[in-house]
Amino acid sequence: MAEYDYHDSADVEENAVDVRQMFLDWMVAHLDVVEVVGTKPTPWCSQWWLHPEVVARFKALWNASMQAEASVMDGDAGAMSSWWINHWDRHAAVIFDKASGPFRDCDPEQGHFHRRKDNDAAIIPLSMPPKGATL
Repeated sequence: MAEYDYHDSADVEENAVDVRQMFLDWMVAHLDVVEVVGTKPTPWCSQWWLHPEVVARFKALWNASMQAEASVMDGDAGAMSSWWINHWDRHAAVIFDKASGPFRDCDPEQGHFHRRKDNDAAIIPLSMPPKGATL
């Protein structure tokens, strides 16, 4: 007969890792050390989490950062340098691009999509290909 380990739900919650909080802590710590992103003033949206592309890029950066930190622990002294050059620099160039980046229609003081006329329209409307289309 299989043996099951029953946990009190309070024990599970107490021991659960809050990945969301870890991600947010990383963002705060990382953005606190960033001094240059290429444009002045730096485009930003006070509601950055409403930009799916920005969230996806920061999550990718966070995951790659954790992998680089693990690689440093395994003896790869250049892993973090590589992360900055191959990950941060490339994503930051897109995220903070004043002309075409995701924050181009936002203003740090005026708010999310301040400059956009249609706040609900998708940037790139997606149509699905017909059945049988070669993809």
